[in-house]
Amino acid sequence: MTELRTTHRAFNGLDVREHTLTVEWDRAHPGEQLEVFCRELSADDTLPPLLYLQGGPGYGSPRPLEVSGWIGEALKHYRVFLLDQRGTGRSTRLDRFSNQELIDAEHLALLRADHIVADAEDLRLALGFSQWDILGQSFGGFCITTYVSLYPDSVRRAMFTGGLPGMEVHADDVYRATYGKLAKRHEAFYQAIPFAEERIREICHHLDNSAELLPTGERLSSRRFRTIGIELGRGTGFDNLGYLLEAPFHIVRGEKRLRGDTLADLSARLSFEAAPLYAVIHESIYGGNVPGPTAWSAHRMREEVEGFEENLDPRAAGRFYLTGEHIYPWLFEEDPALHAFRRPADTLAMREWSRLYAPEIIGSSEVVAAAAIYEDDIFVPLELSLATARRFPDLQPWVMDTHQHDGLRADGEHIFTTLLAKTPV
Repeated sequence: MTELRTTHRAFNGLDVREHTLTVEWDRAHPGEQLEVFCRELSADDTLPPLLYLQGGPGYGSPRPLEVSGWIGEALKHYRVFLLDQRGTGRSTRLDRFSNQELIDAEHLALLRADHIVADAEDLRLALGFSQWDILGQSFGGFCITTYVSLYPDSVRRAMFTGGLPGMEVHADDVYRATYGKLAKRHEAFYQAIPFAEERIREICHHLDNSAELLPTGERLSSRRFRTIGIELGRGTGFDNLGYLLEAPFHIVRGEKRLRGDTLADLSARLSFEAAPLYAVIHESIYGGNVPGPTAWSAHRMREEVEGFEENLDPRAAGRFYLTGEHIYPWLFEEDPALHAFRRPADTLAMREWSRLYAPEIIGSSEVVAAAAIYEDDIFVPLELSLATARRFPDLQPWVMDTHQHDGLRADGEHIFTTLLAKTPV
């Protein structure tokens, strides 16, 4: 850490401070630096600090336009710190238009949770806090688990939403579980939206036999189309996909073509332009739990679960499903936003990673913790979360069947209030 710069302005009756910290890319080999950005919101500077760690990986922190949801509730109790994790937002963002010298496996390997929490720890020290509370959504909860493993005395209260990771499982085990969860979710989707299965098969057959171009210029393949199943992990996902699928085609002189609005919708869903790092480093978050590289785990595991195989015939397959939070090597060929990352992504897939979690340290920590765990979460499987919950000395799991993985976005005030009540300090 070399420098902290802070600017100040007002927003909706709040004090907003923008903190920019200069840190080392690699603390084990200092010399090359990046900037880490964090936005502070405060209605009362006497309140304690709450660090929010965003889900992803690869997404910047929220940019609130109004004081509502969980942020509005949190501001009654805290000064809220919204951290842009390294490589995202204003924290030396990496994408295909950024400095190409940073688009290599060496730099991308430094974007995992251990480096993110080291940045946060440097920020805590620079701001002069003895401890802070942390709220983590999805991957943000993975980061909390690493934070408590590395700096247990720096965290007073930890609140997880859909983000308790499996600790001692290979990526293969994670993806087997997520495909299984998604298969069950898919069957519920097909029952709720009766035309969905037939329409998905129809579109995939069409894409296998006709050239459809997205607005960004590339041909849309059926395998890429199938990745829209990530939407099934969100609370409104059934209806959201139902609207997309209800009338996707024009028929002109007997020829079937996807409509312009359908292609525009698909382009927005399928492009990684806004968050390329989500694809690039996604499997690395599961590396190091046990020995062995991730080796494109989601790509390999799909062949083990009926309905997800890559080369299924959409007309003849008994089960035919969309895929979810799964990253495949061919995405780096088909999505222009990912072309620059193809070779380093292959390198990362074969890398042996260090451990991110220390169960023995977590088990002896004094952190007060609670976790919102979603019963049929297709992103973070229930069973893995419950096993990790038992590693904490006094973590209260709150298992619910009323929300999907985006519960904090859908019902943030209630979820935040409940987690706060479950973690008295």
